[in-house]
Amino acid sequence: MTLELNKVTEQIDEMGRVLAERAKRERKVLQPARELLRLYANDQERLRQVAESEPGQRLRCASPGDEPLDAAFAPADMPQRVTVIAADGSQIYPDRHGLAFYYVINVGSIVFRRGSGQPPGVASRPQLSYAEEQIYPGGEPVSSDLVGARRGLAEMRALADQTLAEPAAGPPRLGLTDGPLLLWLQRAQVPNDEQARILADYLACLDRLRAVVVPVAGFVSRPFSAEVVALLYLAHLEEEQRQTLAGLHDTPYRGLTDRALFGTLGDGERSALFVRGTGANREFRARGQSIHSFYLNTGTDVARVEVPEWVVQCRESLDLVHTAVYDQCRFNNGYPYVLTRADEQAVILGEEREVLEAMIVQAMARHGLDWPSLSRKAQQKQVARWRR
Repeated sequence: MTLELNKVTEQIDEMGRVLAERAKRERKVLQPARELLRLYANDQERLRQVAESEPGQRLRCASPGDEPLDAAFAPADMPQRVTVIAADGSQIYPDRHGLAFYYVINVGSIVFRRGSGQPPGVASRPQLSYAEEQIYPGGEPVSSDLVGARRGLAEMRALADQTLAEPAAGPPRLGLTDGPLLLWLQRAQVPNDEQARILADYLACLDRLRAVVVPVAGFVSRPFSAEVVALLYLAHLEEEQRQTLAGLHDTPYRGLTDRALFGTLGDGERSALFVRGTGANREFRARGQSIHSFYLNTGTDVARVEVPEWVVQCRESLDLVHTAVYDQCRFNNGYPYVLTRADEQAVILGEEREVLEAMIVQAMARHGLDWPSLSRKAQQKQVARWRR
């Protein structure tokens, strides 16, 4: 055993103590935060000004929609027939110590035709990337951040293709992806020109869905964001205090999440709508694709659901997202069934990677290349681990 657990026993106990203190502190400020939610429930215009201010943007505050902030909305009646399409992805990151420098993105998808009696249709789209422009963009080796960004685009492209392939004259359609719908690229190690290209292609996929008014949503399980908490805390401060506040980390509200704030939602209820914090959302807003979100009690937990602006503007589409996502969670222990199945199609198992690498080695040999080998570093690590 290389991890000598006896040497971290004291640290583990200290961790338990710190977590208990953190939970106690969060419980102490939760009620005051909910009182602020009620206090500002119908003061949306003032809160929008706070969110758009320099401190509000610095803290990435959410901005309220038109609904009362403390409202709770029950799901609408579920349609007898609805088609829910989901996509999820996984990847093999490039390894400069491996047999060859490449990466793989695999996107799994499912078409679930609820009420039809048909079995779900599943598919996967694997893509092996090895061309120089793919693995050396701008002359530098591709980073894991860039692979992750390309995976996000591949997921949205597959989702749009599968969703729009369903007949328009059929039941209502809904596209669902795992994780935020808002694509964050600013802090990633992605070249600016590549960021622009990925974002343009991603927004083009959303444009295709908007053109035929087919709603799409992102499901965020156990979100850690505090965009609404930050907005409420900032709103109750004096202007001078706002200007000097760097973040929630030095306030009593540190660690308190929006998920906890909306823990009073009943089974299946959603919160009011909020506009995600500025930053990446500016690019989306410029295209009329500003990302909004609401919190949803899935029956076992509180999740965040993200939708583009045009879904919010169509009550029928918004109700479909709310009701269908809750329906998916209700019979799958609080997490959408279609996302579970899409992940099954996307995941790349260890033994599958071994077979892939064997096929790559054989292809290299067939074309006259020397038999490839791992780097000395990788070889020696394998030897050391084998000995253990």
